[in-house]
Amino acid sequence: MGRYPTAERLMAEAIEEAGRSDFGPGDFREGLEVLLGSLERDGDLCPEADAQVIGDFRRRLVNRLEVEAWYAGHPEVEDVAVRGPVDINGLPRTGTTALADMLSLDPRFRCLRGWEQARPCPPPVRENEAADPRRVKFARDWENQSAEHRAMHIFELDATMEDTDLLGMAFHGQQMVLPVPGYRDWWREADLTETYRYHRRVVKLLGSRRPPDLWLFKAPHHKFHLEALAAAYPDIRFVMTHRDPAKVVPSYASLVSSITPPADGERDLARLGREICDHLRIGMEHAIGARSRIGEDRFLDVHHRRLIADPMGTVRDVYDWLGMELTPPVEESIRDWQEANRVGAHGTHRYTAERFGLSTGQIRSDYDAYIRRFDVALEG
Repeated sequence: MGRYPTAERLMAEAIEEAGRSDFGPGDFREGLEVLLGSLERDGDLCPEADAQVIGDFRRRLVNRLEVEAWYAGHPEVEDVAVRGPVDINGLPRTGTTALADMLSLDPRFRCLRGWEQARPCPPPVRENEAADPRRVKFARDWENQSAEHRAMHIFELDATMEDTDLLGMAFHGQQMVLPVPGYRDWWREADLTETYRYHRRVVKLLGSRRPPDLWLFKAPHHKFHLEALAAAYPDIRFVMTHRDPAKVVPSYASLVSSITPPADGERDLARLGREICDHLRIGMEHAIGARSRIGEDRFLDVHHRRLIADPMGTVRDVYDWLGMELTPPVEESIRDWQEANRVGAHGTHRYTAERFGLSTGQIRSDYDAYIRRFDVALEG
């Protein structure tokens, strides 16, 4: 008997909770088993964290059951249009969130909000969104975050966010905030074709009662499986952000270490740093290979240094590339956002490579091919 439940037990508990048994299409079972196995072998969590972690797995299984029940009762969802999407990806900590938050201010984009992902059913309705209990809870949870975490990450309640829960419902998500390196070894090389097909299924449901239908996605982890994403969304276009990996890697390691549930004892930060450095490098290698096969014309490269120096000019570059007009009201909203979120407005995120057993020179050496491929500016 292991510390963590089996996939069979979790699925049975979800069926009992939901009162339904159809989990829908896709290959979620293998991912769930690999994830639980990795947590058993690799995990260092304190026992008090187990209930929350396993509860999240069970919630995602219940979500699958509810999605299928909604489709059964609302077959018209099958015909819901999904335009685009525009997908912002790249290495994390490179400006993906800032760029996504600014574009999310344009009402022509349909954003994939975190609060609706957490419980997709019933799909949201614009007129009732402000008081939607899911949205209210999401806002309250953010208000309870520490000042340290607020300094690390910009948060906008109704901006597009990482599709952590959608991929989590397929148990083919990155799971970076859990100590499961064995699972991530498997996930990096897994075929996510069915996963993103299921992803589109949930996106259609979320958009079924809440226009518009031009979607905006943002997820650095998309870079690992761009071709599978493009197969599910044939009209997708990609905006890829870039920054000196000597800044990216320790910043991301710091963020991950702050939001991973507490360890049972002292967590090995050098091990975490090494894994993150390798993980992100492999992801970018995947992305470079995929770009050549998908077509470079479907990618726009945005550099962090320019985004910081000229955020509005960068936004205009994106709109020009998309063939969309940056309207005066949207431009004004973006300028207001930029003023409210200028560097340091929410505190300062302090981190060092050495805390995670890394060095600037070693990181840049590991990422030399990436730096040269995209002419990435090195930061002092």
